[in-house]
Amino acid sequence: MTPSIAMTSLRRKSILQQSSGYIELGELLVEADKPTPLAAQKLLLRALELLNQLPEPTRSKPTAKLLEGEALRSLGRWEPAIDSLQLVVQEAPHQTQAWLGMGWCLKRLGRLDEAIAILEQGLVASPKQPILHYNLACYCSLAGGVQAAIDHLTQAIAVDVRFRDLTAIERDFDPIRTDPRFVQATLLTA
Repeated sequence: MTPSIAMTSLRRKSILQQSSGYIELGELLVEADKPTPLAAQKLLLRALELLNQLPEPTRSKPTAKLLEGEALRSLGRWEPAIDSLQLVVQEAPHQTQAWLGMGWCLKRLGRLDEAIAILEQGLVASPKQPILHYNLACYCSLAGGVQAAIDHLTQAIAVDVRFRDLTAIERDFDPIRTDPRFVQATLLTA
């Protein structure tokens, strides 16, 4: 490998790492369902600027598209985020974060049925991911699918008991919070 090729490879890796860092910092400042603060916008836009410096085909690979989708999602640019994340799952269907991101965007666009369908597809690709079950439980709850919500929540908790603790503060479960099946699924046993 010639030095110039190695430098190009190192530069690409550096851009991906820097972009990831900017996105991570920006997301720390973002609160769900609130406008993106200016400081977070600056960080997320910087990440997108860096990603735009990547040459093809690196720029269109799942790693870069996932970062792009996450930055756009955090900026509240949901349609373009979905487009980027869709490219990720087409090439790397095991990328749980892409499925979650698409569902998150679709929910905020008022397309709850599509968000549910996306997470169901994600479960086909990665059936053992409790976070997919948990988020699907949230969306089913909001859509009025009590039994589906309970089933997915139970599966999430069976894999990772920490999801039980989240139910107490998760507003998406408010529509089913008093349902005896929900109460039973979220009971702590000693």
